Amino acid sequence: MSNRAIAIFGPTGIGKTSLSLKLAQSIGEIISVDSMQIYKYMDIGTAKVSKKDIQSIPHHLVDIITPDKQFSAGDFKRYCESMIPQIIERGKVPFLVGGTGFYYSTLINGIVNIPQVDDSIREKISILHERKGQEYLYRMLSIVDSEIIERIHENDPQRTCRALEVFFGTGRKLSDYYKEERVSSSTRYLKIGLNTDRAVLYERINKRVEIMFESGLIEEVKMLLSMGYTRNDPGMRAIGYKEVLDHFEGLLTFEAMIAEVKKNSRRYAKRQLTWFRSIDDVIWFDLNDEDGVIELVNSFLKGEK
Repeated sequence: MSNRAIAIFGPTGIGKTSLSLKLAQSIGEIISVDSMQIYKYMDIGTAKVSKKDIQSIPHHLVDIITPDKQFSAGDFKRYCESMIPQIIERGKVPFLVGGTGFYYSTLINGIVNIPQVDDSIREKISILHERKGQEYLYRMLSIVDSEIIERIHENDPQRTCRALEVFFGTGRKLSDYYKEERVSSSTRYLKIGLNTDRAVLYERINKRVEIMFESGLIEEVKMLLSMGYTRNDPGMRAIGYKEVLDHFEGLLTFEAMIAEVKKNSRRYAKRQLTWFRSIDDVIWFDLNDEDGVIELVNSFLKGEK
């Protein structure tokens, strides 16, 4: 098992968590690869693993910062580069599980070497965002770097501004930097992708959203607001939370809010698959082929793959 780790990814709602819990039982520890499960107090909307499961199998990068804090792909990479050797040292297998493709790519393929951008450029982009808004900047980004918007959500101001800073600060598109060779990880990864027919996936996503609301998502957002967090905080921009906030502000009816969360979740799943297809050597399985996944994992851990 020396220097080996297993990455399990796929679109939201595909069943990554349940499969990883079965695989990691007694032999592994799980590292969450989810840019929203890192936030405390945000359990329902992020479909966070239960406290019982966390007690039975060690989990990392879950509930580590408050919703008002930033957490970058570089931060994720540094955490993993520290944790993975420790997990292996304990005689366990690191299972990296989640749907944030940018995190996977940064860890496995390395961080892109982007020149430092002058502070004056950052300030200009920040002022432009304040005056014109996110929609305006996202449209601008789609013109100057049409490839990168496949990787950046339209409601992600942090990464939208970052991509524009790179373009105006270096004269090159951020997507061009991603194509350059990087220093990759020394860990050997078995990369398992889960997918299914789009209609099946979308039905699973829709059902998952309904369960979130039945489980108290609205109450969770109210709690976060009572704690002083706002829609401007990084965590509160997550799908589910921002739509509930729109509902509170009278921008969406109750029915429209649920429909919007479903739609945005389906769009996110589509973007996730785009990310995962850019990662090399992924072995894809249908979500129902659990036996096939288990057989492959066993072979990998025995050194046969």
